[in-house]
Amino acid sequence: MIPERINRILLWLNLVLLLIITSAVVTFLILRSSSPDRQITDPVAMNSMEMLRTELGLNEEQYRKVLVENDRTLRTYNLVLDMMCETNVAMIEELARPESDPAVLDSLAKKIGTLNTSLRRHTSEYFVNLKAICNDDQQQRLTLIFKQMMQLEDQCETCNKIDCPRRERINNIGK
Repeated sequence: MIPERINRILLWLNLVLLLIITSAVVTFLILRSSSPDRQITDPVAMNSMEMLRTELGLNEEQYRKVLVENDRTLRTYNLVLDMMCETNVAMIEELARPESDPAVLDSLAKKIGTLNTSLRRHTSEYFVNLKAICNDDQQQRLTLIFKQMMQLEDQCETCNKIDCPRRERINNIGK
């Protein structure tokens, strides 16, 4: 049986990976719609880009800057996600060996942690760069959009704490 601490760590790791992958997919869809020469045929990509443009009330100049930022961020996400995939495969291969080497597993776990940290930093940088493009009102709306994307309210359900003090902080974000 897996100890409860490891189970919680794996749960949080899965949640972080889910958020990262969701962010990457949304960014990819937004970037696909960013090429001015192509006709947008994917309704999901068109809807996500239009949603961002509409929700924030972006003008043409802001919109172009957002597209450039999305393109840059997506390329970075793809590189990091590829490295994460390779590291995860290496970890599964090591775990599948008859005699797994704890030092190798520890090294791979550290590498996965470093890559997760990298994704978080790039996501933070992306958010800060988008905020810099927006005016004050748009920044507040952008904060609410990111809050929804990160599904912060759902994290209280997985935390398993009754009367968690973070719940109020989460509710106050973007107000």
